[in-house]
Amino acid sequence: MKILVTNDDGIDSPGIRALAEAMSRVGEVLIVAPDQEQSGVGTAVSFHNGIAAAERTSAIEGARAYAVSGTPSDCVFLGLGPLAEGKIDLVVSGINTGANVGNGVLGSGTTMATRPAWARRIPSIAVSLSRDGPQDQKELLFHLAATVSELLARSMADGEMPPGLTLNVNVPSVPRGEIRGIAVTRLSPIGYWRLRTEQDGDGLYYNKLSAIAADHPDIEEGTDVWALNKGLISITPLRLEVTDDKLIPALTEQTPRLESALKQLLETP
Repeated sequence: MKILVTNDDGIDSPGIRALAEAMSRVGEVLIVAPDQEQSGVGTAVSFHNGIAAAERTSAIEGARAYAVSGTPSDCVFLGLGPLAEGKIDLVVSGINTGANVGNGVLGSGTTMATRPAWARRIPSIAVSLSRDGPQDQKELLFHLAATVSELLARSMADGEMPPGLTLNVNVPSVPRGEIRGIAVTRLSPIGYWRLRTEQDGDGLYYNKLSAIAADHPDIEEGTDVWALNKGLISITPLRLEVTDDKLIPALTEQTPRLESALKQLLETP
């Protein structure tokens, strides 16, 4: 199995090192990651600037590694294309420092790095280590998240998972003996943080994050935030198709009226 490993924290982050080591026990690893932190860039792709890919000496035996002057999505496009040296069977992104949960996944470079894989029906996993939940230790304990990643990758390699799926995985930062289980979850309507934009004394506007209380009434049972607050590993299957199928019939009913109004506007001198 050939596994592409990427992230949004940068190629020198401890999380990607732990993830690449875990993946090397499952298959052949190609590391293609940003040369600097790219958190919060979502699905951004570079169109107007050339992208440099510098080969690095990998600490993982047998793995090739490249530092890329672009976004996580740029890295995946390169890793699935010019740098691949054969078919990639699995894309794994992470291990991110901090959870990627709720509505925050749409802006996550870690989670959205899986979208190019999803478009090609290549299975993918985004893995994040929580650090803001009530059960999390202050120390970043990547070992458990790496072990969970390895377990899921092996399940995919052995054909035990549905083909082409995308998983968003969040793991509490707790000692391995304190994990309370695994929950298959849906995305929460809220994340651990809320974004606010404020103007500082220099006249510039800054995006800032404020924490959500662990007992916030909008945290729903069965969601990823709920699971992490309970000390559970959260696994959320993602469908990156964004069409709202439920609204199609209602909008279709309005089509004749819209067509008629459009015709009148176009016939008006």
